[in-house]
Amino acid sequence: MKTHASPFPTTHWTLIQSVQEGTPEEAAKAMEAICREYWFPIYAYLRRSGRGPHDAEDVTQAFFERLIAEDAIKSARQERGRLRTFLLAVLVRLLADQGRHDKALKRGGGQALVSFDEMEAEERYAREPQDLRDPEKIYLHAWAHDIVHGVHERLRAAFEEEGRLAMFQALDPYLGREEAQPPYAELAAAFGSSEGAVRLLVHRLRKKFCHLLEREIARTVMQPEDVEEEMKWLRGVMAGGM
Repeated sequence: MKTHASPFPTTHWTLIQSVQEGTPEEAAKAMEAICREYWFPIYAYLRRSGRGPHDAEDVTQAFFERLIAEDAIKSARQERGRLRTFLLAVLVRLLADQGRHDKALKRGGGQALVSFDEMEAEERYAREPQDLRDPEKIYLHAWAHDIVHGVHERLRAAFEEEGRLAMFQALDPYLGREEAQPPYAELAAAFGSSEGAVRLLVHRLRKKFCHLLEREIARTVMQPEDVEEEMKWLRGVMAGGM
């Protein structure tokens, strides 16, 4: 019997539940996924707070270790069900308790959950806006950027799988800021088509991107009705209105 996917996708809260309540195998797999998705906003917050690269790496590792022990569902209700605010609250609590966690924060003192060498932490951090001096603002910017970038890469991969990578590369500038978009006449000439036809292609690409973005946002909130507000927040961050 054919089944239909739920319009509201499995959320990342499920991963946190798996870390805390699942089998050792499920917990390890879920923790790996959480680390991969969310390490950089945490690292960027710590760097902007004045910590050096090595210290920021250590505290990031300790942060993910702390997640295992947190009562995620209770905290989620307190943080209105938004994963970005929940994770930041966990980090703030960790920093407040840092004096009691010195041993856990020593380099090499525990299991490495994040491989910073592979992820080029400092190279990424160097690309963050330097005018965002507030650690929370850099955290939110990194969070929003990672979500948008992840959706962009999934859309690109889908075009590539269909053998239409060149088309995606030609249309890609129209997903960015309006002032950076080439005239439609140039795209029409490149495709040997009309401006009306390429406008339709761009419209469909943007619609697909927005759909994927909404589904990704839905994975970071606990209720479907929160998606619209979170999308509005994301647009504000990406537009520089933090």
